[in-house]
Amino acid sequence: MEKVGAPWAVREVPDPQVRPGGVVVDVVAVRVPSYTRQVLDGELGYDLPTPLVPGPTCVGRVRAVGEDVFAHRPGDVVLCNSLHSSGDAVGSPDEILIGWTGTGSARSARMQQVWRHGSFAERACYPASCLTTLPGGAEWSRPELLPFLASLAIADGGLRRGGLRGGQTVLVNGATGNLGGAGTLAALARGAVRVIVTGRRADALAALAALDPRVRPVPLSGDRASDTAAILEETDDGADLLLDVIAHTPTTDPTLACVDALRLRGTAVLVGGVRHDLALPYQRIQRRQLTVAGSFMFDSATALEVWQLVRSGAIDLDPVRAHVFDLDRFEAALDRAASLTGLEYAVLEP
Repeated sequence: MEKVGAPWAVREVPDPQVRPGGVVVDVVAVRVPSYTRQVLDGELGYDLPTPLVPGPTCVGRVRAVGEDVFAHRPGDVVLCNSLHSSGDAVGSPDEILIGWTGTGSARSARMQQVWRHGSFAERACYPASCLTTLPGGAEWSRPELLPFLASLAIADGGLRRGGLRGGQTVLVNGATGNLGGAGTLAALARGAVRVIVTGRRADALAALAALDPRVRPVPLSGDRASDTAAILEETDDGADLLLDVIAHTPTTDPTLACVDALRLRGTAVLVGGVRHDLALPYQRIQRRQLTVAGSFMFDSATALEVWQLVRSGAIDLDPVRAHVFDLDRFEAALDRAASLTGLEYAVLEP
């Protein structure tokens, strides 16, 4: 991509070279997010340095490692997290999503210059700290499903941030999207006694309900009070944990309806893409002793735990459907990605 908003092209470019602290991978598979076209054409205002090979978190096979990298070896199958941070020791750290976006600061721009290109390619280079080795990944027979690990790790990171314990009731708002489907699977695997899934598409909610009798669908009407009442009917006395993964919406009422449905000392974890200010109910939060927290992306510990849950069968990926494209069909992948919801997604296999 030579310029944001300008036509992009699939073409040969020089192979990325291994560098100190870095790992070059052969990209096995990468999910094409539903909003990719809006990222590339500039509609979402992402901070994209150009020229750029874009692309988010992917799964790769290690090809080469820097001489100072000892945690990864050629041949390892790894989850390549696009999140790269300037570090917790920095008073106000910057973060970038490699090949995807930055914060717009001077330090973020310097980080993007070093770690610029992403995963919509046959090969990519990542900092070793961004990689999680997947034990037994080389024997996994369905590589097209491996990119779903990123969604699972993001959702599970939110559940961990909220302190989920077995036997609790989890409310997943925005469950009809890819991240919502992942959150539902993760909550079930973590021992939730009930998972309430909300959204506007009744058919997608019904598909989630078919996964497990613990899943209870609640289609949203758009009326905050009515939606809260409908959610509360599916709980004993409110939800313990809200995992809010809702995408960009014209109103924050769906999120607020779910916050209203939390029980005493419940927790709301915000993971989604809402771009409006959230008018939180001060008195309710205080008197009900609620917690509101944010969660962004995931760490290696979460990614490895999710992978082991998949390997063990605790998270069953059979309901997940991947629509596979190669790089020459990138435009078709963008179109398909935009049309899919729930446990379906588009994936590139370079």
